[in-house]
Amino acid sequence: MSTNPIPLIDETVHATTRYLGALTVLQAEDLEAPSALPGWTRGHVVAHLSRNADAFARVLAQAAAGEAASMYDSPESRDFDIAVTVEDLSAKRLIADAVDSSRRFEKAVAVYDGPLGATYTRVPGGDETFTVDTVGPRRLTEVEVHHADLLLDYRAAEWPADFSRDLIGRRQDELGLEGPSMVLSSTDVDGLWKFGSGAGPEIQGAAGDLAWWLVGRGGGAGLVSSSGELPQIARWR
Repeated sequence: MSTNPIPLIDETVHATTRYLGALTVLQAEDLEAPSALPGWTRGHVVAHLSRNADAFARVLAQAAAGEAASMYDSPESRDFDIAVTVEDLSAKRLIADAVDSSRRFEKAVAVYDGPLGATYTRVPGGDETFTVDTVGPRRLTEVEVHHADLLLDYRAAEWPADFSRDLIGRRQDELGLEGPSMVLSSTDVDGLWKFGSGAGPEIQGAAGDLAWWLVGRGGGAGLVSSSGELPQIARWR
């Protein structure tokens, strides 16, 4: 097991290995097929994960140097880099880029010697601030969710139980009291989560299906609501 102080690095490496393994059999036509994300092909999802790995490596390098750290220069530059990656790389090179960027991220984690409490933002001057000890959990979420977005054999049902539970808890925090009022209960692992500030329906289902729905995917397949309807959930990026 890793002794790196950044949380969930072992889990992130394992998830990345699964993801990269899935890419090895894909051909150009596979990467040109639609993903679960509207307007994005599988190639776009792969490109996003590669540039996201570089974004977190950038954060760690800047934080270690005592600089103001951010993942991207701007929302526009983030989107531009994804588009350029898809346009400029063949299928073989797109997959090689996924491997190389993952290695750069893992190297950045391995050499990081700055404080875990150092802060970073998504873009310079961004309103939401994170600490370096969130890098592992946030990268893990990116890899697991977007691996499932590829619509291959790996789906939310295959997510590790701990990951599904943690993702439900994260979405509970992100939606806060302003989100829809409801109670979620898992039918396959221990878990009960209260959302919102008022009364609401009870939503039952497997933890992976609950988490998948909470990130705006799947339309609630596999879930049962006591009211007969599922609340509307905003899509997680």
